[in-house]
Amino acid sequence: MIKASLACLGALLALLMITSCAGPARTTELASINESSGYRYKTLEDKAPKKLDKAVVVLTFSGGGTRAAALADGALHALADTEVRAQGGARLPLSSQVDLISSVSGGSVTAAYFGLGGIAGLKKLEENFLDSNVTSKLVWRAIFNPLSFVFYPRIDLFDSFLDDEVFHHNTYQDLIEAEVPGRERRPYIVLNATDMASGSVFSFNQDQFDLICADLAKLKVADAVASSAAFPFALTALTLRNRAPCDAQRNAPQVDISGWTTAKDGWPEPTRIVADRDVDPIDGVNYPAADNIARFRRGTVALTYLNRDQKKNFIQLLDGGVADNLGLTLPFTSLTSLNESPSFLSWLNMGKADKLLLVVVNARSQAENDFGQRSRPPGLKDTAIATISTPIDATSFQLLSKLDRLINKRFDPKAVVLVDFDLITDAACRAHFHNIGTWWTLKNDDVHDLIALGNAMVLQSPNYQEFVRAVGGATPRPERSVAQICAGIAARPVP
Repeated sequence: MIKASLACLGALLALLMITSCAGPARTTELASINESSGYRYKTLEDKAPKKLDKAVVVLTFSGGGTRAAALADGALHALADTEVRAQGGARLPLSSQVDLISSVSGGSVTAAYFGLGGIAGLKKLEENFLDSNVTSKLVWRAIFNPLSFVFYPRIDLFDSFLDDEVFHHNTYQDLIEAEVPGRERRPYIVLNATDMASGSVFSFNQDQFDLICADLAKLKVADAVASSAAFPFALTALTLRNRAPCDAQRNAPQVDISGWTTAKDGWPEPTRIVADRDVDPIDGVNYPAADNIARFRRGTVALTYLNRDQKKNFIQLLDGGVADNLGLTLPFTSLTSLNESPSFLSWLNMGKADKLLLVVVNARSQAENDFGQRSRPPGLKDTAIATISTPIDATSFQLLSKLDRLINKRFDPKAVVLVDFDLITDAACRAHFHNIGTWWTLKNDDVHDLIALGNAMVLQSPNYQEFVRAVGGATPRPERSVAQICAGIAARPVP
């Protein structure tokens, strides 16, 4: 009897483990490819056109858990507090005229919430997430459903929490159609993860999902946010089923509005990929021009998603910060390429835009350490964290610097606004924010200070004020300046 019971228990555990290995297939096969449908900038623009004349407004949100989500929340409030003159003379909050928000990790929570609920929805984000003990809720979920924690990938625990308690089962179709009182136009929200196979940025938009023949509109927003925030070691990768190749892709070159063509090798491909890889081989080697190396690499990676050799049936996604912790990759491409959608370079060339606001919210931490005081090298944990974060931060800043140089004389004004703890003049205050942990639960004082800091650093920026004047607006004063925020922190009793 005991042997039989043990055998049954073993079979049950084996079944649970097999089921967990399979994991949910989070994608639905695409019926057809159409550049005017699905979650794309054009779809949102067609539903409610932009009213701010000849201006590009782009925001990027970095990773960093609740710290990043709160700092991004404050930056959005700064745009909401700023009224500008739209076409016809109407006064509108600048937050209603955002073209693109590109985000990773913790910043993706705020970006997605803003996309669904607008500025009015951020109050609920603050109450239900930023001021909430998310870590405790996750622990209780694991306690009450221990099998899901033991046998299922850890990302599923986080994903289900986001779906149930933060994004309430909303899908990307809701990002297209969600009705928000007082809001017509919807910002184009692009959440970014990292593809483990290529180490490249994986963006959640329909252009990317065309490559894997999946309908993004039917994907849950929580899935995208969870993959964008799947920090290595703490969470496992989120797995997407790649449904390419498929009939929709095979038929796409015959459809005028698909944006696909038949490539030289006879395979169907998006025209942007054909353009990215447009080089003439010499003796068996492709030699892209110096200004096309990055796009050639992007096109080469994109081809792998078409899965012609059946070696990429699944996409394993980790934290977007591993590839680009500032979320700058897509804005960089949109500002420098004619093949992206939207292409802000095309807007510039056609006279559709001549002013640019780029707000980069960087919640990078720099916790105090004693590495310089040790005679022995740091341990495995410290080494692993430094190995991940140091090259990411260096690459992100180089990308921002390169972008700044490329667009230096193209827009007038060109307002690059950096929200970054490094810019705080007070050393103690700067160290305080740098030492706030990368967790999903923070002290309420820290959350409110981060929101206030994001708000103040945008509104106090001379570049931001110049842009606002150029679009017929006036920049309000922040409720608390950076100096006042720092003074308040210094006056608190040490716990």
